[in-house]
Amino acid sequence: MSRKGGRRVPRAALALAGAAALALGVAPGTAQASQASPGGHSHGPQFTLPAGAPSPGAGFRIQAAYKVVRGTQTYTCAADGTWGTAGSTPEAQLAQYGGYGRIHHYAGPRWTSLRDGSTLLGTVVADATQQKPPSIPWLLLTTAVEKGSKWSDLGRVTNISRVNTTGGARPTGACTPGQTQAVPYGADYVFWVPTA
Repeated sequence: MSRKGGRRVPRAALALAGAAALALGVAPGTAQASQASPGGHSHGPQFTLPAGAPSPGAGFRIQAAYKVVRGTQTYTCAADGTWGTAGSTPEAQLAQYGGYGRIHHYAGPRWTSLRDGSTLLGTVVADATQQKPPSIPWLLLTTAVEKGSKWSDLGRVTNISRVNTTGGARPTGACTPGQTQAVPYGADYVFWVPTA
């Protein structure tokens, strides 16, 4: 027993209070780190932007990066019986590096946060040279918010980079007009926001 302010306090209670104070000293730093990015997103130590990756340049930072956990690029056979030059339609589930975010990536191309439903519509601005057949190319896209406010998970995202691609390339050979073929692929998607 110990005396504190004229009353008796068991030593075990003092030890417990000291441990709690230490825990509180660590917790604020942890909370600040997890709030460094909007929406609780963090690209974390598990993702590194690869050399040569297309990016929007100065004035932007990574909000989050996501990995395709299951995905396909679907192609449609052209009227001439070839796979033609038309683009593909993505269908993929993305999981956040170093976080809990999940995104559905689909036709448009669009990305929808499974947490709050915020949705981006993308437009390709650049193909990168890192394409390694039979993989689809790396890309840089600009985005427009189709659903959600600037405070939503995806509301501040202005650009997306597609990097580290594997598979997903256009089929070869003859085909029946209108026939579709889904080709499995993998990639990382990097979501960029303005630094200001």
